[in-house]
Amino acid sequence: MEHAGDRQTAQASRTRIVHVERRTIEVPGMTVDLVERDEALDVVRTRAQSDHLPPLALASLNLDHVHHFGPGGRWAGTLDRNRGATIAQVGAVDWLNLIDGAPIAKQAHRLTGRAWPRLAGSDLAGPILDLAEHTGLTVGFLGGTAETHALLRERLDAARPDLQVSGYWAPSRDELSDSEASLRLADEIADSGTDILIVGIGKPRQELWIAEYGARTGARVLLAFGAVVDFLAGRVQRAPQWVARVGLEWAWRLMLEPRRLAKRYLGQGPAAYLQVRRWSRGRKHETAHSPLAPIALHTPELDASGIVPLARHADLAVVIITHNSAADIPDLMIDLRAEAGDLRLHVIVVDNASTDDTLDKIGRERGVVALSGHGNVGYAAGINRAVRKLRRPEPVLVLNPDLRLDPGVLRALLHRMALTGAGIVVPRILDGEGKVTESLRREPSLLTGLGDALFGAHFAGRPGALSETDWDVESYRFAHTIDWATGAAMLIHPDVVARVGDWDEEFFLYSEETDYARRAREAGASIWYEPNAVVRHRQGGSGASPQLEALMAVNRVRYARKHFSRIGAAVFTSLVVAHEAARSYMPEHRLALRSVLSRRVRETLPGPTPTRVASDDAPARSVTAAPRRSGATT
Repeated sequence: MEHAGDRQTAQASRTRIVHVERRTIEVPGMTVDLVERDEALDVVRTRAQSDHLPPLALASLNLDHVHHFGPGGRWAGTLDRNRGATIAQVGAVDWLNLIDGAPIAKQAHRLTGRAWPRLAGSDLAGPILDLAEHTGLTVGFLGGTAETHALLRERLDAARPDLQVSGYWAPSRDELSDSEASLRLADEIADSGTDILIVGIGKPRQELWIAEYGARTGARVLLAFGAVVDFLAGRVQRAPQWVARVGLEWAWRLMLEPRRLAKRYLGQGPAAYLQVRRWSRGRKHETAHSPLAPIALHTPELDASGIVPLARHADLAVVIITHNSAADIPDLMIDLRAEAGDLRLHVIVVDNASTDDTLDKIGRERGVVALSGHGNVGYAAGINRAVRKLRRPEPVLVLNPDLRLDPGVLRALLHRMALTGAGIVVPRILDGEGKVTESLRREPSLLTGLGDALFGAHFAGRPGALSETDWDVESYRFAHTIDWATGAAMLIHPDVVARVGDWDEEFFLYSEETDYARRAREAGASIWYEPNAVVRHRQGGSGASPQLEALMAVNRVRYARKHFSRIGAAVFTSLVVAHEAARSYMPEHRLALRSVLSRRVRETLPGPTPTRVASDDAPARSVTAAPRRSGATT
């Protein structure tokens, strides 16, 4: 019988085979592999013929990649996130990042003292097709239009009669942005038996799609080759060799498609070039180990699943803070029991002085631990109380009581944590009508404070630096790292729980998740958004009121005073004042303005009301605590 330790040893050995002897340099946010053309083709051949190594994803990097995937880019970390994994990661792909752009090639020469070839997808496509034709490997094409595919089929039939083409797929932009449609597409590709999949759907979508769905296609090699399908079909003319030699392909393509490419080459390109020059450094590649311990799930066949007592091991602990949540908690418990079909859960409910029958309803839930009798101590304090009840380290999932869980949400969150080594993972949140809630946030700053003071939720298309809320619909379609997200639902790695410590109870409600996420990042943890984990938030389960809106403004100021310099906090406070003053025709903003300016008014806002009548060591009974709303900027 094969034991877990034997499997992990074998898997680590396979990883070493993949990464040994790779010479690399760093460009912003990405590792670039320095290889010759024949070496790259040999890697493709080896991986395409392998049935036990992870799928290989190949990208040819240029300044556009730096813009999208480098520091500050929306998709930072995507192209390196599975590098050097030491355990099997279902759904992971292994990236081989080659040099394409002239600035990256020059930087590699400057750092290593020798010239390295530029290996653009358009240069490698022909040799890879030759390889496939001679070895009997099947090739599929994803991207382009049906008309382009007709031209491509005609050309391949004439020039490469022995090439085995497994299929042509021309999905729309909307299909590629929809997780269910993408899963169906990946399954269709898998059924075709494709060995090498050429993906030409444009940056950054092709890299994101490969990272998310590539392993599911069953392809052993996936090539993020941009416009290659159009080049092969003869629809787009490549730059002459002399233009390529002097590094002016960008100018050639800009001349051919000025409206589509002007922003990329004239706006984004120069900033990315400066990043490359400032950032890059040469080094030997070393196997990257996640700073966080791997998440291990139990085998359902070996042990019973479901909600289990704290004395037993569990896959994760679910923490729910309730306050007058009787109308919501039964439905959430139904969803949790459905999710626990192949998982073991600890469920701890902390009640913050509910006056309805929330406690009675929790008391009917078998296996649930409920803590009550301490008054309304706040959201952060409630989480701290729950975590202290755990007897061993385990992932902690914090949930609002007014959530409904789509099937598979817990597995999807845990999978993203295992896949990326994330410290915190947050789901996609839909509102009561099924629309995406803009729950993703940027770190508060003077610029975001200025933008929100001037525009609030208006002009959503403004530069990201001027908005704390991420309004871009594209951000909610693919997994990526974020600064923080509203606290209705978040999965926290046990190592982060230990490193970061208690949630800051000074915040009571609002901004405590901002503070916790910042301290998690400072402790070296990454925070990921997982769109395939979906929760539905009725919102305002504890009710909305001018007092809560005012508390949100006050806690933004409290956050700035904790984390900014004295001058920075004073400027940020003035921006919050400007934001509320500009909207003071609404009662909630008038109260928020007075609360920020007056300590006496602040003291009238909701806050801890402890009334200790029970001990955490007393027999467990059902309880509640103030739920969170997904705060929106007005």
